[in-house]
Amino acid sequence: MVYAIIVAAGEGKRAGFEIPKQFVKLNNKTILRMSAEKFQNSTSIDKFLVVSHRNYVDLTEKEVKIFSKFENVVIGGSSRQESVYNALLYLSKKDNKPDLVCIHDAVRPFVDIKKIDESIYKAKEIGGAVLAEMAENTVSQVNNGRILKTLERSQIYLHHTPQTFDFAKLLKAYQNAEKILSSFTDDASIFIHSGYETSIVEDHKNNIKLTKKEDFELARCFFELNP
Repeated sequence: MVYAIIVAAGEGKRAGFEIPKQFVKLNNKTILRMSAEKFQNSTSIDKFLVVSHRNYVDLTEKEVKIFSKFENVVIGGSSRQESVYNALLYLSKKDNKPDLVCIHDAVRPFVDIKKIDESIYKAKEIGGAVLAEMAENTVSQVNNGRILKTLERSQIYLHHTPQTFDFAKLLKAYQNAEKILSSFTDDASIFIHSGYETSIVEDHKNNIKLTKKEDFELARCFFELNP
């Protein structure tokens, strides 16, 4: 069994909207509904959860309860890492625990369903798989504004979501790092910290994370170019 965890627990203050950015509409659908629709339509996904800020549980459920694969809303924590951990703990209490879990940022609504499926296939083989974009620009390691060295860009990938893992291993990795969760930036870094192997699935550039208002302008351009 494969579960998706859609992380929608942030308040999105950087985007400058009056409501959390996952509830902003593009092309007459909220960002959250657009993302959930991708997992609903993936034949590799059996069920999905949505992690919500405690102040927006009702609104979150309203947006996703139309989908047959939706199971429940889980209340998030004070950070993304804590929010994912809450969802993992919810799943750990089920009699029928998932084999794999696919974790996705709700504010990446342009993820390709084929890439979701590819990440699941790869995670079944390796244990962990991350959608990621190969760096095209020159990348530098910097200290106090000074370049220490340039890095080999063919070896640099920018992590996207979803990130898919063996459920039991990811839960163990979170438990191992429970006291230092805030020091990690994504699920893959926590998984790797526990010594588990993770592979890259090369992703499309348009799987953008909608963080700031200018990201939403870019998203609107996607719809104008692909009506």
